[in-house]
Amino acid sequence: MNLTELVKYLTNPEKLDALYQDVKVNKESDALLIFMKDALTLDSEIIIIEIEATGGEVLFEKDGIKYVELFPIDIAIELIESDLNLKETGYSDMSIAERLLDYRRRDA
Repeated sequence: MNLTELVKYLTNPEKLDALYQDVKVNKESDALLIFMKDALTLDSEIIIIEIEATGGEVLFEKDGIKYVELFPIDIAIELIESDLNLKETGYSDMSIAERLLDYRRRDA
């Protein structure tokens, strides 16, 4: 899954709960983080992982693969819903993904 595909989950709580089950993460974690394989790009593969497994680091390595943190899931949702005002405004999933990446690269 890439960031554009993840957006449909970030904008729909029911789908997000199903995703948590599919990727087998503990919803009771202190934070669930979105990590991107190798670099912050639209095409980068996404993993969701508990903060406890990363030690709170923004660069993380798992099974010899390097990942970089995009945002905690709750922050990504907050950005979409309020800070960047992207939810229910007619933006495509691709546009929302591009805005999140742009925000992360420039402002976060």
